[in-house]
Amino acid sequence: MCAAARKIQLSLWGLLLLGLLVGPTLLAPAQTKTLDLEVSATCENAVILINGRVYSGRPVTISVPLGAVVTLQALSRQLNTCGVHQALHYFDRWDFNGEPYSKAPQQLRLRAGQLPFITNARVQAVYRSQPAELCTVAVDTQDSLGEYLAGIFIDVRPLDILGDGGGVTPFVRTFDTVTDVLLQASLQVSYEGKSYRFVRWEVEEAQLMPTFSGDPTLIKLRCRAARAIAHAIYSIAMSPTGCPDLTIRHLYTDISQISPYAWLLKPRAYVENIGTATVPVPTTTAFLLNSQLIAEATTSPLAPRAGEQASTTQVITAGNYILTVIADSKDQVAECNENNNLKETIVQVP
Repeated sequence: MCAAARKIQLSLWGLLLLGLLVGPTLLAPAQTKTLDLEVSATCENAVILINGRVYSGRPVTISVPLGAVVTLQALSRQLNTCGVHQALHYFDRWDFNGEPYSKAPQQLRLRAGQLPFITNARVQAVYRSQPAELCTVAVDTQDSLGEYLAGIFIDVRPLDILGDGGGVTPFVRTFDTVTDVLLQASLQVSYEGKSYRFVRWEVEEAQLMPTFSGDPTLIKLRCRAARAIAHAIYSIAMSPTGCPDLTIRHLYTDISQISPYAWLLKPRAYVENIGTATVPVPTTTAFLLNSQLIAEATTSPLAPRAGEQASTTQVITAGNYILTVIADSKDQVAECNENNNLKETIVQVP
């Protein structure tokens, strides 16, 4: 064998040995370590602050590392002209990929890698020509007898002028009289050991707008006065046994370096049954990194208010990851609320 052939053979053996050492156990980091955000305004003469730097309303694209925070602020609350329009224009909202996202003109904080900012996106400051009055929307939940149910989560879109979205009842959000506000309640909830099922929405001092949806828990309203009220009405569920409801109460991550190029990730999730009935069978808790399944853990049957820790280990390389944990990932149990099984966090490895 010639010297050149021996060198090639030794190189191949070296590559094979490296593959055995780091091969199946290492999960490659996400190919995209940054997100591109295109920021603009519907009026080019608007003034926008991006992380303290001044920009016009013309489109500008910034690259943001995963996990980094971007602060947007619309300095132009009022414009005398907007393009060819010689009329007063007012800041209305921030749009995310063409959909209303937030009414907050100041200190809108976005974190790259957190929902919904997980892919390249367009964020735009939208201005309108007509003036509007502020309106406070008060949201609460009641049973069919008029008794208040505190601590029930209601989804609110878009974010209000303070940058707040959904919340637990009772709460208020501040919009204006030209904004269509979407409210969505859970179909079934638990309160003080009883199971309740959604019946209807009742609103005061607000105009109901069409949602083009058959979901009765979803309404769209627009204020007609300085204060509007929305009541989500529930009735006690007919089933005397109630229903289970699994959720990820806490999510922790431990990271330790095991070699110059590898780290050991140890995620721990506390799975809790917040429902009113026992989870009758063992369920599966799934762990995902960047939407890729890395492990599944079996959780025991759980009584109401009982919990259990699910954990796993994974060898990773340097990079930024989105860790997702899903309780009852295989839908083995019918739950009161099927929309609260997921929890996510960003994992950063230097």
